Amino acid sequence: MSDREKLNKEFSRRALVLGGGGMTLFGIIGARLHNLQVVHGQDYRTLSENNQFNFQIIVPDRGRIIDRNGFALATNRMDYRLMIVPERIENIDLTLRHLSTFLDIGERQSQRIQRDIKRNRGFVPVLIEDHLTWEQFAALNLNLPDLPGVIPQSGQTRQYPPDGEFSHILGYVGKPGPKALEEDDNPLLRQPTFQIGKTGVEAVVDKRLRGERGRLKVEVNALGRIVREFPNESDAARPGEDVYLTIDSKLQTQTAKAFGEESGGAVVMDVQTGELRVLLSMPTFDANLFVSGLTQADMDRMNADEKRPQFNKVIGGGYPPASTFKMVVAMAGLENGLINPNESVFCKGKVQLGPRTFHCWKRRGHGRMDMRNAVKHSCDSYFYTMAERIGIDRIKQMGLRMGLGQTFDIGIEGQSPGLLPDDEWKRNHLNDAWRTGDSFNASIGQGFVLATPLQLAVMAARLANGKYAVTPHLIVGGGVPDFDLLKVNPEHLGHMQSAMYAVCEEPGGTAYRPNSMGFEGVKMAGKTGTGQVKGISAAERAVRVRRNEELPWKFRDHSIFVGYAPFDNPRFAASCIVEHGGSGARKAADMVRGMLRSALASDGYETRANLTEDM
Repeated sequence: MSDREKLNKEFSRRALVLGGGGMTLFGIIGARLHNLQVVHGQDYRTLSENNQFNFQIIVPDRGRIIDRNGFALATNRMDYRLMIVPERIENIDLTLRHLSTFLDIGERQSQRIQRDIKRNRGFVPVLIEDHLTWEQFAALNLNLPDLPGVIPQSGQTRQYPPDGEFSHILGYVGKPGPKALEEDDNPLLRQPTFQIGKTGVEAVVDKRLRGERGRLKVEVNALGRIVREFPNESDAARPGEDVYLTIDSKLQTQTAKAFGEESGGAVVMDVQTGELRVLLSMPTFDANLFVSGLTQADMDRMNADEKRPQFNKVIGGGYPPASTFKMVVAMAGLENGLINPNESVFCKGKVQLGPRTFHCWKRRGHGRMDMRNAVKHSCDSYFYTMAERIGIDRIKQMGLRMGLGQTFDIGIEGQSPGLLPDDEWKRNHLNDAWRTGDSFNASIGQGFVLATPLQLAVMAARLANGKYAVTPHLIVGGGVPDFDLLKVNPEHLGHMQSAMYAVCEEPGGTAYRPNSMGFEGVKMAGKTGTGQVKGISAAERAVRVRRNEELPWKFRDHSIFVGYAPFDNPRFAASCIVEHGGSGARKAADMVRGMLRSALASDGYETRANLTEDM
């Protein structure tokens, strides 16, 4: 075979091998393409779309909190905020420096942002700042091409009445803390702008107010910036429920104005249904500060205020009920057959108990006092005598029946149970036995006895209702509660109601004001109390007991009053404690009288009275 033939044969063999190899390779590529495009084409198409399309969580509008007349107390307003998506940013520090030309990002805020970035996954947005001005928001939007991963947003934030008279009731919202995030896996809580209830009604019915999240389908570019939205392929968020309260916002505001600069608490309560028309603690605070970001200066100012604006006094403040407690003592004596309402005690201004002297508030004494007059004139000596006869255990049991020494399910946390002491309590807490002198002090609502304004209003409501142990409620829903029977003798109750009537409507009563209710034929019943804060020494009594006006504010007596109206057909009960306000007949009695008058007017009582007169 010639060399040429050998070369041709070798070439043909190589060509065949190369051709076969090429066909094999082409077959492999073809098979792979078939696998990618046909067999797994839909899978890769889905992955591609996941890179191109995304779903964003839509935060629902929080439900409103509304008063009994339809006035919104907690609402939502437009808010501008700025967020970043860390995984879309190459250099976080550089981006923050760039943003500092538009916003005042301090070192503390920068540390918080870095901490939030580390805590969350890279695709979770991190809040840079909220409550932006429109000018800041607009400037950021104009510079978005130079700010990859930066997202200006508009949304909703909570808003409360600025005067703050509802702040202790409503509470406020804030960002979920570590504990809330650990206990609740709802994705909404991971959203940087989402807020939950922290205190008050906002906290208790938080899940009703939250609503349910929605999803918005969006198209993003290579930088992750949204270029298109698909609302038709999205799920709308469901707003939270509106929650209604029994509060009358107009009456609450009027009561707050009447308090002025004073400190204390006030309650107006329906004696038939238990609805709370007023639940006020004064002074108050602006809850919006906690939503927008409380500054250290704001916190220092509130903490330095001796009147404690953040403390909810109306449900959490334990005060000596003073002479308003005398009604509990009298009812305990009547119900146990230990007091005859016609029996009298001679008050000479003091009662001797061994070496100790217990004084009546009237230094020269009241003279001879039966039960009705002892309540009317608030004679201490009468109740010293009866307390020794009745005993602290019976007094405590009657106090519990009247609503003292306990808390109520009104939808707000932070209630104080007050204190109805007895021998067991004193031994456990003071390692000492109960003594007759302790009963003397308790009989006039001093010593160890403590009550909140809410408890005192419940006591007045039960005395006014007479049949049922009415309990308070604040959040509308579920109809009128099924109250337990009070189980007191109607005759005994009549004696007590008559005595309370004498306090307000008969000359000589400690809260007597002629025609004070302002409605023809409408009378009220009640009881004054002067809660002693500072003890009076024997030396001071021998010289002169200083008037409240001569003492520093924190050493002055508390002014206390409870009452109800109308007397002949009770509708509302009320209580008021004015911290360090002096005698109960001064400020607290006038406050309650005005509250009851306004409550009756708002309930249309004046119209009904006029119709009755025309018949």
